[in-house]
Amino acid sequence: MRIKKTRLTTKHIYCISDENAPTYYSESFKMIATNIEFIAITQKCKNILITSAIDNEGKTNCAVNIAIALAGCDKKVCLVDCDLRRPSVHLVQRHRYGLTHVLKGECKLEEALFKHSDSDLNILLAGIIPPNPTELIASKKMENLVNQLSEKFDYIIYDSPPCLTLSDASILGRYMDVCILTVKHHFTDKRVLARAKRILESAGIKIVGSIITQYNVKKDRSNSYYSNVGKYYDESDY
Repeated sequence: MRIKKTRLTTKHIYCISDENAPTYYSESFKMIATNIEFIAITQKCKNILITSAIDNEGKTNCAVNIAIALAGCDKKVCLVDCDLRRPSVHLVQRHRYGLTHVLKGECKLEEALFKHSDSDLNILLAGIIPPNPTELIASKKMENLVNQLSEKFDYIIYDSPPCLTLSDASILGRYMDVCILTVKHHFTDKRVLARAKRILESAGIKIVGSIITQYNVKKDRSNSYYSNVGKYYDESDY
């Protein structure tokens, strides 16, 4: 009987901490974590926004795995789910409290933070979906929370909604040091990507790189193993 392969969707988070994670997949995110640490040598790179132009480009998978990879480098790391409309980080692990609970004063930050079961990564889930997500993201309480997390951790990874469909990423970007844009291979139109870049930069957000997701390593026979480990491009590749 032929076994049908499971297709990754927005309802599935594929962690590099999984036992069956392919080597090239894990090494890709370790490479990105190393690049982030190099960036941090010359510029402030503590608060990192992970976003995409449109839906279904793998931004949450990237946010989760970058955070796990950085935590594996003996860094104090926190992953924050700021997609208050369609949160996905809770698919990795669930917890009673989240970001909205903290912002609404229903619990303390320490009560909402918890450790990922397979790593030293700290996680802050989105919490209950609010009726006013944009207002919460733009609030002074959110800014104060970002500052609190900055004092506690070496890196904080923020998973935000796509920047072309909602203003949340641009608003959240006000508090961020840098941004990484995820781009699905053979999916996102170049004009759409260029528009996303303009919107983020016009909001004063510094894009330091992009990650090509859903890239088929096996089909790329033009390069050696070392270049096929993963695809990570800096801002000059837009």
